[in-house]
Amino acid sequence: MKLTVGAKIAVGYAVALLIIAVLGIASYRNASGYVEAVQQRAHDYQVIDNLSATLSTMQDAETGQRGYLIVGADRYLEPYNAATVNAYKVLQNLKDLVGSNPEQQRQLDQLHALIDAKFAELKETIALRQTKGLQAAIEVVQTDKGKKAMDDIRTVIADMSRQEKATLDQRDVDLNVKSNAAIHTIVYGVPIACAVLALLGFVIVRTITHELRDGISRLASSASEILATTTQLASSVVQTATAVSETTATVEEVKQTAQLTTEKARYVLDSAQKASNVSTVGRTAVDDTVQGMHRIQTQMESVADSIVRLSEQSQAIGEIIATVNGLAEQSNLLAVNAAIEATKAGEQGKGFGVVAQEIKSLADQSKQATAQVRTILGDIQKATSAAVLATEQGSKAVEAGVRQTGDTGESIRLLADNITEAAQAATQIAASSQQQMVGMDQVVVAMESIKQASTQNVAGTRQAEEAAKGLHQLGLRLGDLIGSHRAAV
Repeated sequence: MKLTVGAKIAVGYAVALLIIAVLGIASYRNASGYVEAVQQRAHDYQVIDNLSATLSTMQDAETGQRGYLIVGADRYLEPYNAATVNAYKVLQNLKDLVGSNPEQQRQLDQLHALIDAKFAELKETIALRQTKGLQAAIEVVQTDKGKKAMDDIRTVIADMSRQEKATLDQRDVDLNVKSNAAIHTIVYGVPIACAVLALLGFVIVRTITHELRDGISRLASSASEILATTTQLASSVVQTATAVSETTATVEEVKQTAQLTTEKARYVLDSAQKASNVSTVGRTAVDDTVQGMHRIQTQMESVADSIVRLSEQSQAIGEIIATVNGLAEQSNLLAVNAAIEATKAGEQGKGFGVVAQEIKSLADQSKQATAQVRTILGDIQKATSAAVLATEQGSKAVEAGVRQTGDTGESIRLLADNITEAAQAATQIAASSQQQMVGMDQVVVAMESIKQASTQNVAGTRQAEEAAKGLHQLGLRLGDLIGSHRAAV
């Protein structure tokens, strides 16, 4: 199982705490044992001192008894009197000190009995000296009863002192062992613990540094790739934004062209209406010619003038038709360019592509209507030429004019019909131009949306590029920190 960086550091701290705890427990046990040995040693010395004090007190009591027996003065009894109190105090101290040792308790009981016997002997001799004199007291002393009690006291005290000294020697050995153990724990345990901790710290730091170095390398590589990708994306987005701006300008030009087409279509419509009115006048003139051939000469001049004006209007209509046809071809070309730009824009240009296709369809309809108008104008021009010829012939010969009046009337009727069709076609052109204007407005709105989206994409891409640069710099700084740390290790 692969441990995380935090887990490895936690393991290192746990091992360090464990080593410190082991050293602390060992040191505490050695120190506690050392303190206990010192206390036991002091206890043994107290026992020995109290045994010596007991023997000294009994000797003082015996000294006071001998001085009183010899001199008979009460002042010589002071050591004896003090000993009768101090001896039992010291004996009680000994009992308190050896309370946990049954053997020593037994010896103290024996010593207590011997002390009682010695004090009884001393008390007896002092009483005899006071009542019967020195000789009676000496007789009791000569029985060696006091000497034997005193020798037994010395023997018991000597045995107990020897045992305590033997115990004290053993305590000294234990104390040396415990002190050496404590010293060895400190002298050897601390350096070993430091070495183990240093080795463990080195291993953990080396492992963590290695893992961090690998992670930083992967981070730097990923940051470099992200930075390169965002740089390319930023360049592409800028190009797209430029293309969108150019397309927007193109759409504005198309819109202006569509507006011009609309104006031309309205002018064509006005001209067609005027031509229709002229054809009506021509038909009236033909009727007047049929009703009165006598006024044919005069009416023929009027017809000639009307036909001339009609010819002029037809020529003007032909020029307008040529202009409309050129505008239709330009609209078709602009629609193709707009469709290409929409394809470049991708998902955001789909709506613009539909509008471009609609513009192309309207342009095709405009070309078809223009072709129809051109055909009609051709017919009009032909009819006008025939009318001029008929007028000239009518001027030369009334009879020929009478015969051709019927033909002229028929031509005028056809002309009126053609002019009506031309007016209808002009109306369709005007409607198509209006639709083109609506479509161009939609295209402008769509291009404005695409432009705003492109601007947002440029801003977002620049932010991503800045973030990638920051990530790359962070990877480099982490690499420098790890490298410095490794050099320090």
